[in-house]
Amino acid sequence: MKEETMEYCFQKLNSRILSTVEHTDCDRLFETLRTIQTPTLVTGVGGSSVVAEYCAKVLRRKNKIIAQAVFPRDLLNESLTGYENVVACSYSGNNIGVRASFENKLNHYLFSANEKDGSIPLNYNMQDEEISFVSVAGTLAPMALLFLYYTDGNVALLKEILNEKFVFDSLPQSEVYEIMRGGRNTTAATILESTIVEGGIGSAVMHEKYNYCHGRCQLHTLHDSALIYLDEKSELDKLMKREFDSFYEKKAVLSGKYEDEVIDDFYMTVKSLWFLKSLAEAKGRDLSLKRVKEISEVFYTYRGGM
Repeated sequence: MKEETMEYCFQKLNSRILSTVEHTDCDRLFETLRTIQTPTLVTGVGGSSVVAEYCAKVLRRKNKIIAQAVFPRDLLNESLTGYENVVACSYSGNNIGVRASFENKLNHYLFSANEKDGSIPLNYNMQDEEISFVSVAGTLAPMALLFLYYTDGNVALLKEILNEKFVFDSLPQSEVYEIMRGGRNTTAATILESTIVEGGIGSAVMHEKYNYCHGRCQLHTLHDSALIYLDEKSELDKLMKREFDSFYEKKAVLSGKYEDEVIDDFYMTVKSLWFLKSLAEAKGRDLSLKRVKEISEVFYTYRGGM
């Protein structure tokens, strides 16, 4: 199958998301999500790590449980005491990350377009398959279903966010990008870091804002990095943005819109994807096309042990 261009993927983004919502048995999906009432680990790799981060946040706020996003390898190397469930996020449902996530005695849930024997299905139906190296609809479509679960099926609000036209005042050019996040926008920060690296835009470094205050500013003084700042309009944000005006010459500030943290993180993730498209275009890159096909296939198709 021929890879789609970034422009085509974004042209089809909204229709693919809404088609997935329309063709998914949301009542069944939401009812199964409601059964998760005890401490839960959520796993995913690549674009699915973004879905996993958002899924954990939704479960914490909607189901009022302990839920944490981790990588599949973490389940092989850490004690699982205290946790009762694992939700593996994967479009295909058959990679070694899913296998590693389920090599334990927890209750196994699979959030996927496909089912797997022995797991509790959290299925969605993405009929218009995306053929892209960096997932766009493949990431946002399952997130949209989680958004609808959290908002009790508020399709109007989903469409409001998807239909917003984003304009960015700055598209900083650099080979090193520092992403500065707070607690409200962890999913948006995850997709920024993942896509900058996977799309070959540059090297990405993630900072938690207060952690940055303890010495991490040294990176910029040595490497002339660009800043992507996720603004939460807190007291710390006001201080940082004031200082960054003179400290970083190349920067972009992305601000939220909604008071509710889970809704706003979805909004910020959508906004971040459109920012990444604009940033890639400014650098002459196409996020949807693999640039080093041979080595990508060697790693991407690995099916051995972890």
